[in-house]
Amino acid sequence: MQKRVSFRTASDLAQLLWPDFVEEDGCIFLAFQPHHSDSSNNSKESYGGKTYRESFVNHTHILDEFRNQATFAKRIEVSKNLDEVEETYNETHPDFIAACALGLKIAKMWAAKLKLDFPHDRFRVYYTQYDNPIVRFHKVRVDEPEMVER
Repeated sequence: MQKRVSFRTASDLAQLLWPDFVEEDGCIFLAFQPHHSDSSNNSKESYGGKTYRESFVNHTHILDEFRNQATFAKRIEVSKNLDEVEETYNETHPDFIAACALGLKIAKMWAAKLKLDFPHDRFRVYYTQYDNPIVRFHKVRVDEPEMVER
């Protein structure tokens, strides 16, 4: 284990593990994610409401946050003039297994931080690891359905 990391790396990790949040139009967002002021979103409530918007914006793919050797990228031909990069993951690789363990811890940390910062609100924090461990959250609203993770 490397014992010294740069302050920049430490600061970036702190934001991922114990993030700052931004409140906008009744929604809570991860401060490190691009989100709020989306000019292409004409109606802030369009396409599924606040719960959907939070759940979509407030997520991170754990393997995308760190260098790892469990991720493989391959080019696939979509059409004659267009190629796309498709990522696949080796679920037996130690980096994938470590990402899963870290994802669970991040979910717990986000839940604790949300409770600390917004003690009068309820949130759902999800962890999924179907093919790439993901952590996401949204505020619980009585007038909107919860997001179901698959």
